[in-house]
Amino acid sequence: MTEQKQMTTPITLYEGADLLTLDPLQPLIRNGAIAVSGTDILAVGPQPDLAKTYGAQATRIDWSGRLVLPGLVDGHSHLFQSLGRTLGDGLSLLPWLERFMLPLAANVTREDAIAIYRLAGLSSLLLGSTAVIDNHYAPVDPETIVALAGEMEGLGLRGVVARGIFGPMVEGGRRMNCDPRLFRHSAAEEIDLNRACLDAHPPGGRVEIWPMPENVVYLDPELMIACAELAAEHDIGWQIHCSESKFEVEIFESLYGKRPAIWMQAQGILSDRASLAHGIWFDEAEIEALGATETNIVHNPVCNQYLASGILKLEPLLAAGANVCLGSDGMAVGGSGMFEAMKAGFLLQRLRELNPLATSAELMLEMATLRGAKLLRRDLGQLRAGKLADFVALDLRGPVHQPLTRPAMAVVMAGLPPVTDVVVNGDIIVTGGRSTRLDHDKVISDGLQAAADLIDRAGLRGLVSDWIAPAHAIDAPYRAGSN
Repeated sequence: MTEQKQMTTPITLYEGADLLTLDPLQPLIRNGAIAVSGTDILAVGPQPDLAKTYGAQATRIDWSGRLVLPGLVDGHSHLFQSLGRTLGDGLSLLPWLERFMLPLAANVTREDAIAIYRLAGLSSLLLGSTAVIDNHYAPVDPETIVALAGEMEGLGLRGVVARGIFGPMVEGGRRMNCDPRLFRHSAAEEIDLNRACLDAHPPGGRVEIWPMPENVVYLDPELMIACAELAAEHDIGWQIHCSESKFEVEIFESLYGKRPAIWMQAQGILSDRASLAHGIWFDEAEIEALGATETNIVHNPVCNQYLASGILKLEPLLAAGANVCLGSDGMAVGGSGMFEAMKAGFLLQRLRELNPLATSAELMLEMATLRGAKLLRRDLGQLRAGKLADFVALDLRGPVHQPLTRPAMAVVMAGLPPVTDVVVNGDIIVTGGRSTRLDHDKVISDGLQAAADLIDRAGLRGLVSDWIAPAHAIDAPYRAGSN
């Protein structure tokens, strides 16, 4: 930061909090402070030192008693799927898609998408995510996609609207019983539509638009390659669902003679700009290929449990050199944000390897911040001078979080810690648990109305139930014998 910028750009000093920095040179600073100038972190250190250096010229904000950490990066979500939150329970991936999500998606209007984007995006902020890579595939016309990028910016979020691409129906889609209403365009039309989005909303801003070929199984292979080439042409990332379930891998291999990651490597489309959502069922050769190309893998541990899809092979992927980060996968698959994703990821690996040393709180925090920043291709994820000023403050002083003996472990195991304040790009987006930009009550009301209308329009009212009796309900014998 130049001296001239220090003199001409206003400085805000957030002081008094304990700082979980993710900087290995000073991972925890007790009674710390963060000086922010414009969009960047100017300095991080002990509060007395920064108060002496910047106090006289700064706007000073007292965050005493809070714990501050870099903003969490949700590497894979579906904000619009919050329209169907709590529905579709008890279904594995294929019937979940066939009977619930794809019919719901085929009926979403632009107005529905905007209403739920505000609600789900606000929820993301209040759950500690300052950046979201959102896969939106309902609807996908350029006007809607560009409007949603504007909504994300209006919320104050950083991130990506990853435009969902289906292209023409192919054999894989037929085998998965995909809803044909989503396969509306030819491969050439899909690329043209994505180009129109990029022309209207060029890359490089706080919110970008990426191509998101939906799934390796039900996508035209040439269209997948074209999406990767489009991303390289515009120096942006791209994302795809890959190897989420065992049967998907079996279908792909039967169609193309190779496992998905090996096929992608042969096409030359694995790289550090590619991100594969889920990636549970990779074999050893695929893991080696993913590591050699530094491909990003987005682990979605809550969703993977909810749909009983399997457990990611975390240690082998990291050891091979892949960048593994975390995603919530949205509210429709049991997700409640990135803190729960960290906790689930932390515990699942110990169960997979039957080893309490299989993972650590520090690794989960790194996956949710620094590794997510690498996926996003932005200089953030640490509380350190020169990084983008994205961070969140938690109030863990209540009885349910005390004693706070080891902050990293407390954060990862907290589940849903109270997020009081959020700063993104140097701007205060949430203060005292409330958005500085949106009317909470109106956002909730509009989102609920959109969800109710969509459930009826999509014919999903049958999935709505007040109570589903357990298979072995404890009071069943008494009810059977009652008068």
